[in-house]
Amino acid sequence: MYSPDDVEAYIPGLIEQFSLLEDPRDPRGVRHQLVDLVVVSVLAVICGANTYSMMHTFGINRLEWLRRFLTLKHGIPSQDTFERIFEVIQPEAWQRLFLDWTGQLPLPALPDGEREIVAIDGKTSRGSASPGLKALHTVNVFSVQHNVVLSAAGVPEKTNEITVLPELIRVIAPVGAIITTDAMGCQKEVARAVRDVPGADYLLAVKKNHPKLEAEIDWLFRHHDQDGWRETDSSLAMTHNTGHGRTETRECRLMRDLTVLEQAREWKDLHAVVRVRATRTIGDKTSVEDRFYLTSLQGEAGEALHASRLHWGVENGLHWLLDVVFRDDASKIKLANARQNWVSLRHFALTLLRRPGAGKGSVETKRFKAALEPDYLLSLLTLR
Repeated sequence: MYSPDDVEAYIPGLIEQFSLLEDPRDPRGVRHQLVDLVVVSVLAVICGANTYSMMHTFGINRLEWLRRFLTLKHGIPSQDTFERIFEVIQPEAWQRLFLDWTGQLPLPALPDGEREIVAIDGKTSRGSASPGLKALHTVNVFSVQHNVVLSAAGVPEKTNEITVLPELIRVIAPVGAIITTDAMGCQKEVARAVRDVPGADYLLAVKKNHPKLEAEIDWLFRHHDQDGWRETDSSLAMTHNTGHGRTETRECRLMRDLTVLEQAREWKDLHAVVRVRATRTIGDKTSVEDRFYLTSLQGEAGEALHASRLHWGVENGLHWLLDVVFRDDASKIKLANARQNWVSLRHFALTLLRRPGAGKGSVETKRFKAALEPDYLLSLLTLR
């Protein structure tokens, strides 16, 4: 499928990209070039390495092949050297190089009329906690349909997601997208940041962090339920799914009449409130759950329902894979810079493995294939 002459052309681009990374080490006594260390670590993680020891093992077993592209004058660094490098590299610069690379990848066009859904959600790397240092919490900005991490930021220990989200939105500026968040992202500043982006809309989940607002919206919907939704500017959409012994119905009601909602004017361009009622039946047990949203969308309920469902793609398409395949939650990396650098590297590897040109199979299978087939590994790096 890939000829060696073609795929060998992809590595120089990666080398050139990471040659831009500033080397923070004292040049005296340096034995291994920084770009060699970085490229080996990147290739190793794509191939299944989840620890420094596995990086070292990958390098030892691929040494002669790696020397076709890299200097490696003193061979493969020890796992301790990889660990020291990951701690001294500045996470912001490291992440920027990865995002610049994935930003060049061609993305398939969405179907006519479909808007990009950008889900923003936080993830905690639970194994990264240590005495005196909380577990790393990262806010991820994820393009759901394209399976691409657009940006991410570690949340400083003495703050929370609220301070990070508006700046992340301004940086990625997803023109024309629908931005979805969980309850933590339901903030007035987030709404303003989204609406400052041309053509962008928000769908913000409302929960207990806004108790008065949630209570008012809940009352509003219950009131109109009793009234039969007469003379109310609203729309309705439903989906029904059956499988794996479960039946689930989602009913989405979008209501534009906000005159009795006290806080409506405080949210920039708030055009509607939304209720998604999920009714699940498993065996003889049925449960009903309501979720409420604020939105600037001016369309019908079907658009809001579609966006609310796709938001969960950040859990299944990113967070679950990071934990199950890349062992993010189980990682015991404690040092501050290193744990953020590992997150960026996992994001990069996952993006390459899930792009359309990576072929069929699970992410875990494709990592295994990359370890077995060097030409396939290099093909993942093509920007075509």
